Amino acid sequence: MSDSTVAVQVPAALYRRLERLALLTNRLLESLVAQTLSSGLPPLPDDLPPVMHQALLALEQLSDAELEVVVRERMAEAQVEQYNELRERQRANLLAETEQQTLAEMLHQADLLMLRKAYAAVLLKWRGGRVPTLAELEA
Repeated sequence: MSDSTVAVQVPAALYRRLERLALLTNRLLESLVAQTLSSGLPPLPDDLPPVMHQALLALEQLSDAELEVVVRERMAEAQVEQYNELRERQRANLLAETEQQTLAEMLHQADLLMLRKAYAAVLLKWRGGRVPTLAELEA
């Protein structure tokens, strides 16, 4: 991929900070700006496995109100109880093979849920919307 050039006007104070940091780190200003932009951008689903990739891409089409619903999603109480029971049985080395498969699938679903919630929050934040606080999510 070739490099691209973008002209961006920045406030004088920010430019002075960038120049000073470039000097302090003995780096080219362009390199510092590129690194700063890269580290400030949210991760995108492009490098994820297909199932997760598609689940996150679907979130990009949602409204802010719909994203907030996703941020507030939880596993059903029955699933949480089943998960906890399976984890206890796993710690005691009492899981049957089918239970191991069930636990593995539940872990995958929990990971996907958390990833969806996190990406929905990132989208809300980057769109300028309000992300619910932890206290609001626990209520």
